[in-house]
Amino acid sequence: MSPPRPLNRALWYRRFGRPAEALGLEAAEPPSREPGRLLVRMIAAGVNPSDLIPITGAYRHRVVPPRVAGYEGCGRVIEADDPAWIGRRVLPLRGEGTWQLFVQAEPSKTIVVPDDVPDELAARAYINPLAALLMLESRPIAGRRVLLTAGGSTCARLLGAWALEAGAAEVFAVHRSLAHADALAGLGLVPFRQDDPGLAPLAAKVDVVFDAVGGSLAETVLGGLRRGASFVSYGLLSGEPFRPIPGGPTVQRFHIRDRLEGLDDATWRAWFDRLWSLLRATALPAVRPFPIDAWREALAAFDEPGRTYKPMLTFESE
Repeated sequence: MSPPRPLNRALWYRRFGRPAEALGLEAAEPPSREPGRLLVRMIAAGVNPSDLIPITGAYRHRVVPPRVAGYEGCGRVIEADDPAWIGRRVLPLRGEGTWQLFVQAEPSKTIVVPDDVPDELAARAYINPLAALLMLESRPIAGRRVLLTAGGSTCARLLGAWALEAGAAEVFAVHRSLAHADALAGLGLVPFRQDDPGLAPLAAKVDVVFDAVGGSLAETVLGGLRRGASFVSYGLLSGEPFRPIPGGPTVQRFHIRDRLEGLDDATWRAWFDRLWSLLRATALPAVRPFPIDAWREALAAFDEPGRTYKPMLTFESE
């Protein structure tokens, strides 16, 4: 007889607010698997802005508590209708929140992790990598100069590295902390301080901007950008909106959820077939693991200025 399963430990938010205040670790009986679904025991889950921002209520028009937090992570299937699933490492995506020990997942939305991909890479293979892949594939990059804001972020690093692979002439990475400069240069990117007064003149020389910050930084870049350039807004890390310039460059907004509407399963899986090969060859920031009980420490680490690692929640092993 197999030993009894532990309680399901989950990070819930039952109201909107600052994540450190709105989240709470709750324990409950392990779920009974619903027919047709997979029961996944989580191994690890990264901490991303896209996990935390909905907790604040920024997307209250489509995200309503109570909910378990977390949008990505890696786990192992422990129950399924089809025994071929049992024991497979998977990404249980586009369903329940992943910041919990047990996740029920739809087989058609679940991505199998290749054997040679380590847990810490698989656990962060969705939000940032897929956003970077889709943004780059939606516009010509070869021969163009690219500017990235939030240059120290994982998504910006992926955008920069993959833009160079796609033939970009030059990629400038705007960053706040000197701690990021060497790592960005090591990827072949040109580091550029966010507070440098030469930012607007630099923007005048580029063809494509990928902005994750918004606010005054976005307005500074837009103010220098020539009219025919592309400006892609994919985040508001500053928490502040920005105003497009009348008669200036067209602002295009990117959200992964827009690409998921009506998406067929074959296309969904094909995206990851491309991502695995790209991720294997890309240097990502180191991981610092935090057991789920230490979630407050993980959030505090996420907010560290100049952070050079990815905080990752981990779950006890069988």
